[in-house]
Amino acid sequence: MKITCERGYLANALGVAGRAVSSRNTLPILSNVLLETQDDRLKLTATDLDTAIRSVIPAVVTENGAVAVPAGILGDVVSKLPDAPVTLEMQDGKVTVRSGKSDYTILSLPAEDFPVVPEVSEGTDITLPQATLKEMLRHTTFAASKEETRSILMGVLFEARPAQSASGSGGAPSTLTLVATDTHRLAWKQAKLSDEMVSPVSAIVPARPLAELERVLKDTAEESVHIRFGPSQVQFETNDVTLVSRVLDGQFPNYEKVIPKATERKITFDRNELLGAVRRVFIVAKQNSEKAILTTKGDLMEMTAESQEVGRAYEEVPIAMDGDNLTIAFNARYLMEVLSILGEEQATLELSGALNPGILRPGSSNGGADGGNGNGAGHSDFLYVVMPMAV
Repeated sequence: MKITCERGYLANALGVAGRAVSSRNTLPILSNVLLETQDDRLKLTATDLDTAIRSVIPAVVTENGAVAVPAGILGDVVSKLPDAPVTLEMQDGKVTVRSGKSDYTILSLPAEDFPVVPEVSEGTDITLPQATLKEMLRHTTFAASKEETRSILMGVLFEARPAQSASGSGGAPSTLTLVATDTHRLAWKQAKLSDEMVSPVSAIVPARPLAELERVLKDTAEESVHIRFGPSQVQFETNDVTLVSRVLDGQFPNYEKVIPKATERKITFDRNELLGAVRRVFIVAKQNSEKAILTTKGDLMEMTAESQEVGRAYEEVPIAMDGDNLTIAFNARYLMEVLSILGEEQATLELSGALNPGILRPGSSNGGADGGNGNGAGHSDFLYVVMPMAV
């Protein structure tokens, strides 16, 4: 194998594919990236056996071939080379990397030793803009559980539903809904699909590869991502990146039962103001189970946190209040994380009692504090349910 390509393209492709390399794997071959030539392109593939990522870049192919090279070493070398064309050549179980006056020789492994990366050839297909899926992932993956003992909650539910016909109204379009929860909070995000679906889809995809997918998706509506749901795997494909992940086997919690059907209070606030207050209060709250106490007093919300090791924090945030005053406690980190990913200037927090979950939504909703229609679509295409803590 002998190819020449632009250093920037190669460095970026190694960074993308390398995200599938797991440092915990005991099989030496899994720390490698597979390099393969195809026409005038170079394919780079890495896998940890649960997830595989393939990135494709243009290249001048002088001699076809395939080889497995340590991903970390090759990535380090290429990232530090001068910005000039890079030539990779395989000979006698080694790969030579040349650029300008730089010349490196890296020990390699036969391509035949690299695991076969499956492709999802049959299944249910969905196509949507990359920017749409990127936003959906950003609004949900953070809420998935980090505890390996609850593996099913370490995934994000993908639920695609065909269009619903309704006489005289033209019907509702096909939708894709993403849901993530760790039982303490739940993130729900929905998007309309331009293509009509024939059959519904329900699959739980591990959050870790989805977080990597979010990083490589572009903020553009012009370029699409194609999703294919197979029996045990799901494949995400763009023009230059393909990610294949296993789907989790099990029953996702009935999230619709978790979302309150009605609320008695609605608090509207400036998102950045509350986020700043929560970040400061968190300095103290993290020493005491991350608990922050919120107390509404008309057009003002007080936020406090106390810790025997640190002391006490106090913040005030102006609000618009619809309903009676209330004192309730939340995990400050759960509030901080969701406020950080919202793009709107304002947000609303809908509450009932001190022991009832709250619903946080972007924007200033106009439909009252009834919580919408119970499926999250009452005010926007995103909602966040957070459970209270004992005051």
